[in-house]
Amino acid sequence: MSTPSPSLLPNLRRLHWEDGRDSFLPLLRALLVPTIWSMTLGAYRYWVPSFAKSVLLASLGARCPYIQTFTCPFRDGDEEASDAICEAICGWRHLVHLTTGILNPRALAHLSSLSSLKTLHFRSYDFVDDTQPKSIPIFVSRLDDVTITAPSLSHLTRCLKNIPSFSCPSVKLRIDYGDSALPYDPMDIPDLIVSFSECFSPALEQLDIEIGFHCDELHEDVLADSRFAFGFNVIIPLLSFNRLTHLDLDWFCISYVDDGALKNMVQSWPLLEVFSFGTEGRWLVPPSLTFIGLVHLIQHCRHLQWIEIPFRAFQIDTSSEPFSTTIPNENVTSFFVGVSPIDDAVAVACQLHALMPNLAHVGHWNRELARPSVAAFWDKWDRTNEYLRVLTRSAEIRWEMGEGLQKCLLPV
Repeated sequence: MSTPSPSLLPNLRRLHWEDGRDSFLPLLRALLVPTIWSMTLGAYRYWVPSFAKSVLLASLGARCPYIQTFTCPFRDGDEEASDAICEAICGWRHLVHLTTGILNPRALAHLSSLSSLKTLHFRSYDFVDDTQPKSIPIFVSRLDDVTITAPSLSHLTRCLKNIPSFSCPSVKLRIDYGDSALPYDPMDIPDLIVSFSECFSPALEQLDIEIGFHCDELHEDVLADSRFAFGFNVIIPLLSFNRLTHLDLDWFCISYVDDGALKNMVQSWPLLEVFSFGTEGRWLVPPSLTFIGLVHLIQHCRHLQWIEIPFRAFQIDTSSEPFSTTIPNENVTSFFVGVSPIDDAVAVACQLHALMPNLAHVGHWNRELARPSVAAFWDKWDRTNEYLRVLTRSAEIRWEMGEGLQKCLLPV
């Protein structure tokens, strides 16, 4: 194709470019003007690396010096492209939102000096000297949102040990495991939690740790291996984050966390609205939590709206504490129990309705898991949901009758 004119759209403000073919780079180059403040390159699919792309990326800092929003997720393993993006980033002084691939220490040091920066999404980098932890300056801006993606838990831990402390209300940590035969190395989790607690300030409000292993591709013996389970001692460093409203540790196996441990945890997180804890991985290690643990959660987290947690759903003495003294939570409308054992569906439904009167359905894993010991729970949870629907509808009818009676009693 012929080379376009030097400047096709001289007043362009936003540029969204998805095509990854080098043959169209002259057109892209002709669209790059100093007026652009928002640029997206390949948001829906990674660009295929090439020398021509790297040259263009490296020139973005000079061509478009006033960029505020930049999105360009480059594929892992291409150091040349990563260096080119980092070169461009170091030329920008007005960045507000950045989503990209691997950032080297120089780019991170530059970003730490920007008072405008609010959102930072990047992949952990391979170029850090582990003998110089926290060598990057502290970020001068209070970020709103940080997402860090890494190929493994240990890699992410090394990254957290070397980047500066963040003051940020929302953090997401993602692990891309690919085709690993194991979900994670359990020995890596304590170091990760400690490193995280040292990297982020107690002002944190939302934490999401996502491990991208494929549950349906793992052997059931792996999901039933107790070596992957951990208990309260691993969670202790997170107790200092007492402003948490959203906590998602759903991929970890939390089967060794018992009722007393959960009580200590939720007393430290009274503002929780969303609590996802150990159900996503379809773990087959029997949970230590019982209905009493769920009662502690409802009792101490009065703002809860969404719960995902495995527990042993057995009948308890509802006339004794803590159940008898717990105020019902009318805000909870979503509850997912993963692979949770259950005995008496009627008793469980009544206890759940007493704690969460607006809960009409409990989600659970069912026929994706073929293990006979788990299959026995399916029908009981389905019956529990039938009873919950009846209880919820009965409560609605009583409320409607009360409203009608009040209207009848009003003076004409």
